[in-house]
Amino acid sequence: MRICVFCGSSAGHNPVYANAARETGRTIAARGIELVYGGGRVGLMGVLADAALDAGGVVIGVMPQALVDREIQHSGLTELQIVATMHERKTRMAELADGFLALPGGAGTLEEIFEQWTWAQLGMHSKPCGFLNTLGYFDPVQEMAERMTREGFLRPAHAAMLTFDSDAGAILDGFAGYAAPVSKWQSPPTIQIVAALIQDDAQRLLLVRKKGTRSFMQPGGKLLPSESPMAALERELREELGCAVRPGSPVFLGTFIAETANERGSVVEAALYRVELLGTINVGGEIEEAIWIDAGRPCQIELAPLTRDAVWPLAQGRSETASL
Repeated sequence: MRICVFCGSSAGHNPVYANAARETGRTIAARGIELVYGGGRVGLMGVLADAALDAGGVVIGVMPQALVDREIQHSGLTELQIVATMHERKTRMAELADGFLALPGGAGTLEEIFEQWTWAQLGMHSKPCGFLNTLGYFDPVQEMAERMTREGFLRPAHAAMLTFDSDAGAILDGFAGYAAPVSKWQSPPTIQIVAALIQDDAQRLLLVRKKGTRSFMQPGGKLLPSESPMAALERELREELGCAVRPGSPVFLGTFIAETANERGSVVEAALYRVELLGTINVGGEIEEAIWIDAGRPCQIELAPLTRDAVWPLAQGRSETASL
């Protein structure tokens, strides 16, 4: 495995940045990962490379001829590849690497990691991107990604592609299990489900959480082959809650599309029904817990996207949520 690291050609004013770069180089080498970087001997670049080499690691530098002519290249690397231009440098580093990590740096560092993140969104590669967030240096980047998502300029799945952590080892652990989401212009796989909006006499909303997950969602699930939505809903409520649907109570609210909570890169197309239950709730099957929550108060728990964007507004009596 090879990791490409982008970082500053300056060391910064605070020695904590150099110490973090040094520890990152050691960590990469200790894990048997080869380091790809810009080939310089100065700033955090030099600290990173020296640390990896001192720990017995393989370090590959990529540098344009113009910078070699200025004699800022590292002379002790395992390999130094010289290219003609900065564009060729970035392309070659991307070809060599299996993932990308940004350490604190300036405009060049941001430009390099942003380009790889953009390429990943477009499906040009499926490699992870991370930020070593030493002293909260990249907090503004994380906040900007969150704002782009809130304002509708970035898909949540593409924001989630980025890893922010002050521990290089934790980032590398995440890289090892990384699965790329669906690219920006590719239609994601669609899972057809049926879901129930259930409220009690106090208008509290019933939500469930599946085993091994954090998000709460409405009861329901996937349709089996040739199964009607109502048949699927009755089966799911029986298996998940031990309850039946009160005859005559189902009201079809519409079909809604949202990102999945637990299957990355997919969306759900949910037939949503308002129903009343018969029987005492007794969770079973895949369900870990069921709760009643007041939809009229600010939500303090993590909600699945469908629940957050469709079920919750409907439970509050808001009419702006639109179905297909």
